[in-house]
Amino acid sequence: MLPDALRVATPADNDALRELERACPQGTKLRIASERDDYFVRSRLYGNDHTLVAVDRAKDRIFGAIAASTKEVLIGGTPRKIVVFNDLRVHPDYRRTVLARHMLGAWLAMERWAKGVGADAICGLVKSDNDEMSALQGKKSEYRWVGRMIVLNRAVFRRARLASAPEQVPAGDPELSAELWKEYGERDFVPVALRERCPTREMEATGLFSTWRLRRGGSWAAIGVYRASRVMRTRVIAIPWYYRLARPVFAAISPVVPLPHIPKPGGTIGYTFVYNHLTGGPEGFALWRELLGHANNTALDDGADLLTGAFDPADRFFPDFARGALNRIDYRFGMRWLAGDPPPVRAYYVDPRDMS
Repeated sequence: MLPDALRVATPADNDALRELERACPQGTKLRIASERDDYFVRSRLYGNDHTLVAVDRAKDRIFGAIAASTKEVLIGGTPRKIVVFNDLRVHPDYRRTVLARHMLGAWLAMERWAKGVGADAICGLVKSDNDEMSALQGKKSEYRWVGRMIVLNRAVFRRARLASAPEQVPAGDPELSAELWKEYGERDFVPVALRERCPTREMEATGLFSTWRLRRGGSWAAIGVYRASRVMRTRVIAIPWYYRLARPVFAAISPVVPLPHIPKPGGTIGYTFVYNHLTGGPEGFALWRELLGHANNTALDDGADLLTGAFDPADRFFPDFARGALNRIDYRFGMRWLAGDPPPVRAYYVDPRDMS
């Protein structure tokens, strides 16, 4: 049973949850806040989501939220059900108050939900410089870090010239599914659903995910494209002084040099994600780079500012994508095993649903 201040979120809470999201910016000198048209869009990508809200009953105000979803993944080659935390936030007005203690109750309630749905583990991504969450993980010794996700951003600044137009691959294409499994099937946390179909039906229903392929001679390449900027963006609350000074300079030379658009405070940044990188044949990497140009053009069409990829550090595509990146953000993947001894974890698969 949930404590009195906690309840399960409903679609009617969407506006209040979006307001809570805007009220919880991240960063110090560079302060940014996430914005989603539909707060629940990310959780629904997994097909089974659970969101709890903490409510100030006296003011009828939502001041906290915690969201999670389930998915079946391979760990050590064995299918396991895991619960993935998607969100955890408390309104600044309520931090260090008596009511804020209900968020610990929400965390415990989410753990009970995970056990109730038969999950083997609870997992979540934490930004490596998030000291508060890292300290919390340190206090909860049952949680341990088992993987890394490095996010890289490339500037979207002008249309790329393509030698040929790529073909869109239908979801569940057996040839591509086999190649996907050959590339990523030995990694831990790869979703079992991707063996059969990528993107999944839930992902495809959004209209945001697609897969593209180029063939030339005896070579080929494929990538997935996630057009996240259509449904979510990052609002810039404040920028440091050196960004303010650089903005007019960047704007002047960006037509010839790949530099990012620096928004004014109050402006937004949009992202297009690329994932599931695949190549074959001697010219495979050259075709993959052409596909990145296609993704760049898609981002331009959507008004996105950055082309973003996320990689395990051991990924063979990581060094090449990193050479064209403006910056990198390091995340750690934490896991609590719920019963018995946890299995050893190998290279981590970056689920495109986790990138948003």
